[in-house]
Amino acid sequence: MGWHGSGVVWFQNRRTKWRKKHAAEMATAKRRQEEVEGVVAEGEDGCSDAETDGGSGGGGGGGSGGETAAKRLRRELEQQYRH
Repeated sequence: MGWHGSGVVWFQNRRTKWRKKHAAEMATAKRRQEEVEGVVAEGEDGCSDAETDGGSGGGGGGGSGGETAAKRLRRELEQQYRH
């Protein structure tokens, strides 16, 4: 019985440690998301990103050149928590 009891305690401790770590990760992700939403809300003026870039570069460069920092962060967070 001695080993069984210590095994149960070990698993309870591991579960508690995982819950704390998971809660901290979720809080960090929520804080980052709120920051991203704050940046996006501040930058919203009814114009699309293409309009705010000023059309520089000509030829429709496409890709991530017109991607804002907020959109990049949001995409990275989504990719991170998809796995």
